[in-house]
Amino acid sequence: MLNIIDLNFSYPNAKQPALHQINFGVQRAEVISVIGESGSGKSTLLKLIYGLVDFKDGQIVYGSKQLKGPSFNLIPGHSMMKYVAQDYDLLDFVTVGENVGKYLSNFDLQRKQEQIIQALEVVDMLAYKDEFPNKLSGGQRQRVSIARSLAQQPEILLLDEPFSNLDQMLKLRIRERIIDWCRAHHITVIFTTHDLQDALYTSDKILVLKEGKMIQFDEVEQVRNFPKSPYVAQLFGYVNVLSEAQLTLITADNSLAKGIYIVYPEEIKIHSHGKIHAEVIQSKFQGRDYLIKLSVHGVEVVAFSDQKYPEGTAIAFDIVHNRLIVG
Repeated sequence: MLNIIDLNFSYPNAKQPALHQINFGVQRAEVISVIGESGSGKSTLLKLIYGLVDFKDGQIVYGSKQLKGPSFNLIPGHSMMKYVAQDYDLLDFVTVGENVGKYLSNFDLQRKQEQIIQALEVVDMLAYKDEFPNKLSGGQRQRVSIARSLAQQPEILLLDEPFSNLDQMLKLRIRERIIDWCRAHHITVIFTTHDLQDALYTSDKILVLKEGKMIQFDEVEQVRNFPKSPYVAQLFGYVNVLSEAQLTLITADNSLAKGIYIVYPEEIKIHSHGKIHAEVIQSKFQGRDYLIKLSVHGVEVVAFSDQKYPEGTAIAFDIVHNRLIVG
């Protein structure tokens, strides 16, 4: 449906490219999350896909059509796509409902109202249909902006940090409703996020960017379970990044290949018959379990546990899995 081929882009007078050699494809109705540190090129990528910025090197292809930037379009953007930026771009002098229906046809007014109501229901903002946006919070304005795009039922929906202003409880509900609605209407979604839970729980695939370069693009499970670099693994939260010398010191396994290994905290199993002996440095409660920091021969690792251990406690554990990611 959409292919990005050898895409390069630099802002004027920038010391390094904003994006360099980006290559990936998106199928119809897929949900793709774009993750990476601030400044990695996430928002720039969405703007290029939508046609808000001109580029000279590479291709963006929709079906068999080459997509271009604003210099080639009378009106910036592409009709089959909708883009929700972080500034929301709402009109404060018309109601929420009128904002959502701004780009809908007036040929069938009853149908238009139905589309407005459906979109506002998805983002749980129907009660504010007759309010003015200047009375809304940042999170509410964000949801109205998303509803406006949903109402138009585009083929591709581009969302830049769509859940950034929502509190956690609300985000979990709204996030699921938006993605479910898009799947039901066969809408392709590409969104950027700093919250890896957004990526894990909603995406079919994850695109990882770092300093404008594409580090990994694959199905969610593959990216999480087989990260191509420590950078990718660390984006998912707590992880143990160990050299072969450190892992050998911990496990007494002298057959390890040279390189960098990662071990996720859940892959360290604390139990009384464990072969590796350690001392507890710290226990932190994090809701569902405890994050336990351990020291083994001076090497620190973190693990999850269903119980709290006092500092200085001697415990035993086994490492049930590790990954060599830099050979």
